[in-house]
Amino acid sequence: MRFRVLLCLFLSALGAGTVQAQVLKLAANERLAEQFVASRLLKAIYAQAGLGLQIESMPAARASLETVQGLRDGEVARIAAYGQRNPELIRVATPYYHLTSQAFWMKSRQLAVADRGDLRRYSLGSIRGVAHSTELIKDHPAVTLTKEPLHMFRMLRAGRFDLTLDTGINGQYLIARHHWYDIESSPELARLDLFHYLHPRHAALAPRIDQSIRQLRDRGELERLRSQAEAELLLVDLDTFTGLQK
Repeated sequence: MRFRVLLCLFLSALGAGTVQAQVLKLAANERLAEQFVASRLLKAIYAQAGLGLQIESMPAARASLETVQGLRDGEVARIAAYGQRNPELIRVATPYYHLTSQAFWMKSRQLAVADRGDLRRYSLGSIRGVAHSTELIKDHPAVTLTKEPLHMFRMLRAGRFDLTLDTGINGQYLIARHHWYDIESSPELARLDLFHYLHPRHAALAPRIDQSIRQLRDRGELERLRSQAEAELLLVDLDTFTGLQK
């Protein structure tokens, strides 16, 4: 009888000492190559921090709304300016990826875009709710906003506007995947760090996640994972990605 009591006490103590990892539900901007790469990196960052995550991809504007309203625990990756427009969100201090902004146009148009100042000479297509494009189209007189990049590029090919704005990695992904080699691209118009954002209720987790980013960066693991994820892009259907599947 005494043995059974001791066994029960031991098993109870063992169970009490087993702590399940906290799982955060995050939003990612849908159908964007940089969000796929960032999601892969963030999975490793969370594992390093002893956290779990679930990622749902959705339109950028909806991702912002749901995070601000507290329906999501955070967003996978946004630029610094996004945090300035949404100061209630918690930005994890250390960036863990980056994006470049570029313009794309049909080669047959023979346009010339060397810097962001040249954009004002042309009509533009841009994705609604994507912060890096919002910065470039501010006060522009002729902008068509679209819900997602594939539709935007198809509109470009149909002549609906002169240029489209996208990240370099996502534009090149679409060009390669659809064999649209009749599309030209500009030099980098901007190069911006990407940060992880949390809803304020998870503010206490920000230093822990930040430490994980710095540890992986300093070991060179973050760069290795970035190269691996970018190399896998052409094998991925961004229409269905969650950022977590292998």
